[in-house]
Amino acid sequence: MFKKLKNREYNWTGKYIKEYNQMVSFYEKQISDKDIEIKKLNNELDKLKSNSKFKTKQKQISDEDIERIKQLKENGKSYSYISKETGWSKATISRVINNKKGIY
Repeated sequence: MFKKLKNREYNWTGKYIKEYNQMVSFYEKQISDKDIEIKKLNNELDKLKSNSKFKTKQKQISDEDIERIKQLKENGKSYSYISKETGWSKATISRVINNKKGIY
């Protein structure tokens, strides 16, 4: 690969190709290592998701309560009044009425 030219200089293209191939090999190894690390982290994330401690909570308020809260608000009642009538907190009543996440 490193044939000498007539004027006794090394073939610079051969040296360039060799260095380029070494660089590509180095970066491919780094990418491979990162892929392995990503797979490990994804597996760990799946384990955490399956753990009941980290599962999302199910809706605890009944559909009847949701309808009653909406009906009371349509009748012009305040959050405090609705809270006293239904037994739900003002925060829960606000979430039901505003429904920004589309849950209720």
